[in-house]
Amino acid sequence: MSEIWDLVDKDKNKIGTTYERNCGTPIPKGMYHLAVEIWTIKPNGGILLTQRHQNKNYGLMWEATGGAVLSGESSIQGAVRELYEETGIKVNENELTYIGDIVGDSYIMDEYVHILESEDIELNLQPEEVVDAMWVSKEELENKKDLIVGSVWERYCKYKDQIIGR
Repeated sequence: MSEIWDLVDKDKNKIGTTYERNCGTPIPKGMYHLAVEIWTIKPNGGILLTQRHQNKNYGLMWEATGGAVLSGESSIQGAVRELYEETGIKVNENELTYIGDIVGDSYIMDEYVHILESEDIELNLQPEEVVDAMWVSKEELENKKDLIVGSVWERYCKYKDQIIGR
């Protein structure tokens, strides 16, 4: 089943139009779909990276958890869902901290941070999306720059202080 997205304006207001992912036509100029990215951090500062499925764009590259906000969801609801679907980490909306957004050509990416309460966390990866996961320090993440999806790296650089400066 295909994903349906609510389109929004540059201020993230729904405009009353939906869009079907991979429908073959581009999102009209001046309209956007919402996406979310969640940076999950352990109390010791470890940062969760997940490895994309080999059949996806940027296959086998590393990224933070994230994805598209579905029709009818708010950004934070999409973040809660994506984090659970891809990693098995179940959170409440108030456990995520919004740190900003990035506007692309046809999307707006809302950035969130989730600080885990415990070092002991068991992941349950979504096999069709994620093939591996690892916890890295800030230094390890920065040394793996070439293995990280380029746009994810750019967002990390923009929000690094909010992601790791906690």
